[in-house]
Amino acid sequence: MVSLGRLALIALALDPAAVRTPPVDWARAGGELFVEEPTPAPVDEPGAPPEAEPAVLGAPVQPFAQDVERAAHRHGLDPKLLHALVIVESAYRRDAVSLAGAAGLTQLMPATAADLGVRDRFDVEENLSGGADYLARQLLRFGDLRLALAAYNAGPGRVARLGRVPDIDETRDYVASVIDCYLALAAGRRARTARECRAHEGDR
Repeated sequence: MVSLGRLALIALALDPAAVRTPPVDWARAGGELFVEEPTPAPVDEPGAPPEAEPAVLGAPVQPFAQDVERAAHRHGLDPKLLHALVIVESAYRRDAVSLAGAAGLTQLMPATAADLGVRDRFDVEENLSGGADYLARQLLRFGDLRLALAAYNAGPGRVARLGRVPDIDETRDYVASVIDCYLALAAGRRARTARECRAHEGDR
C-alpha cells in the first residue's frame, strides 16, 4: 500500500467544471492526499530586489487528452485520475482485451458496460465515459479513493463486505499503481505505462 506520508506530498482538488453527477468530497475520499497546507504570502523587504517571476512550463500532453478531459469533467473527476486509471488498465491501448474479457481503455467487462449504457467498448468516447462514470460511482459509494479503486478492480460487493482493500495481491498492486500514476501526473511528469509512473520514485 502507498503510505499516507507519500500521499500527503500532493494536494489535488475536484475539477471546478460543471458536472452531471453529485460532486465528490475529495477531502474525505482521499484522506491526506487532498489536504493542502496554506502557503504564506511573501513579504517584501525594503531594498530587496524584485523577485523574478517563476517560469511556467506547459503541462505534458497525454494520449487521448481531450477525450479523457471531457469524460472526467462529465462525471466530476480530476482528469489526472482518469488518466492514471487508463495508464494502469490499458496503457492507452484502445483495443486492449484482457483474458477475463475486459476491453478498451478503461477495461470494461461486458455486463458492466451494458449497465453503464456503453454499446461499443472499443469506442474511445464511450469507453472513457463509462469508466469515468463507474469510478465516480465507487467514489460516491465508498467516500475513499483507495476503496473506490479497489472496487473498480475487485468489485464493489467484495469491498463493501470487507470495508477495506481486499488482501489480493493484484488489487493491492492496482490501487498502489493508480495512485503512483496520479501523483506522477500531478507532479508534471508524462507517463504511458505504470512502470513509467514509478520511474522517479527515488525523487519522492
